[in-house]
Order: sequence, then C-alpha cells, then structure tokens
Amino acid sequence: MFGERWLSDFLNNSYILPRIKVENFLLVGLGLRPCSQMTLPAELKNAESMGIAIDEKIFPKFKLVQSEPDPRKKLVLIGALKKEMRRTYERIVKGTEMYRSHLFWVERIGLRKMVVDVRPTIEELYIFKDKAIGKRLRKLMKDREKYRTDASVRPGMERESYAFPEEFQSSWIEEIGEVLGYPTCCVEAYASNREEGINLEFRASRQIEEAMKMGTLNPLTYFVGYFFPCSPYCDDALAKGTKCRERLSELHPRLGEMYLKSVAENMEKVRRQPKIIEKYKSRAESLL
Repeated sequence: MFGERWLSDFLNNSYILPRIKVENFLLVGLGLRPCSQMTLPAELKNAESMGIAIDEKIFPKFKLVQSEPDPRKKLVLIGALKKEMRRTYERIVKGTEMYRSHLFWVERIGLRKMVVDVRPTIEELYIFKDKAIGKRLRKLMKDREKYRTDASVRPGMERESYAFPEEFQSSWIEEIGEVLGYPTCCVEAYASNREEGINLEFRASRQIEEAMKMGTLNPLTYFVGYFFPCSPYCDDALAKGTKCRERLSELHPRLGEMYLKSVAENMEKVRRQPKIIEKYKSRAESLL
C-alpha cells in the first residue's frame, strides 16, 4: 500500500497541506484512526483567498436579502442567494486542482470518502477505510440534519445552539468522537461542557496557558487538529500521539518530523482559540 514511489509522489504533492497529508490521509491509511474529517475550503491550501473571493461575490447579495421588508420577496431572494452560493463554491473551490487533488489521493491510497454539504459554501470531507464507518457516518449525518431541521422551527434559541444543535446532543458527540478516533474521556468532557454551557474552547485554551506556567507540555497530546483533549496531560491522548509518531517515523523519517510540527501547531491553535473565534466574529460583522 505504501510503496516508496507512491509515498514520494504523495509527500511531494503541492496541493495538500502537510498536516492534512499526515493526519487525514496517512493516519487513516495506517489504521491509526478510523476516520478523518476536514472542512472545505477552510483546510485547503489557499483557504483564505478562496474565502475572500466567495465573500466578495456573496455578501452584497446577502445584504439585499437582509434589507428586503416583504417576506414573500425575501424568500425568493433567499432561494436565489443559495443557488448563487453553490455556483460560486463550484467555481472558486470545486473547480480547482487543490480540491480535485484531495479526492484523487483518497482513491490512489485505496481509501474511501464521503463529501457532505454543510452549507452552500461549506463541505466536509470524511476519509476512512472500513465500509462500516461509512454506514455510521451516513446515520450521523442524517441525525445531524434532523437536529438542524428541528432547531430551525424553534424560536428563541441561542445562535450556537441554532446553528450547530448536534453539538448539544451527547449521543451524537460520543458517536462522532468514536468514529474520528478520539479518546473516550476527551469526548465525554467535550459533550459535558456543551451540555453545561461551558465554553470548551476557552476551557481548553486556559488549560494550556496554566500548564505552560508550570512547565513544558508534550504537544503529542494534541495528536490531530481541531481536537480538544480533556486535559493537556491526558494519558490516552498522549498515548495516541506517541503511537502515531512512532508509526509514521517507521514509515519515513520525514513523516515523523512533519507530524511533530503538526501537533505543535495543533496545540498552539487550541491555545489561541478564543482569539481566533473573536477574529472570525469581527470579520463576519464587518461584512454585514
């Protein structure tokens, strides 16, 4: 499966980010996690320029929808806007070699994929090996759609609960966490925080800040991106990260180095989550 020529071609591919190569493709291919997830276009190489191009095309029309007082006309404008958003995404994202390269290498490595529409300009790409994972994903996505449909007809919900209601369903969180290969203790902490109204991004950031004051941390605990361990000292998460590094290093020394850089960046992103969230909110508000 991982022949020398094949691996060399993959590592030299300029369209896929190093973190994605290691965490989303190789860890799944090596059986070190059942499934990976990436958000498109956010995790593509030119994500920022793609996002700006989409916003410049869409937000003027979004403002027209907001300013329309007639409910019937507004519904027509919303429908037209969604179609325009999909066309824009097709052209700016799906029409690029970067996008196509991810799908090509899923098949080249002998893995399976599931592409899920989240919003008209947002997709999720799930990469996995076992057919059973695909079946579980289809059920999870069906349940998520139901939660979101139910939330859309319930007035008075907080913005986050309305946009991502599945984040407040413990059973859903536990299932997707298991599919993505996260430690049980970390998944349970995540679900508990959401249910109790604790901002887990701030919690995880604060844990790192406090731990760093006491000494150095092992970034291998943050073994994949966008993962929030129950603690910076979680033994299960650290064990996973350690095993991933060892196996990748055995496959190729360069991969071990890439992985160490990746987990260090993962930990730093978790530490900076509050600032990242505020920056995102400020940018979104400036476009309205």
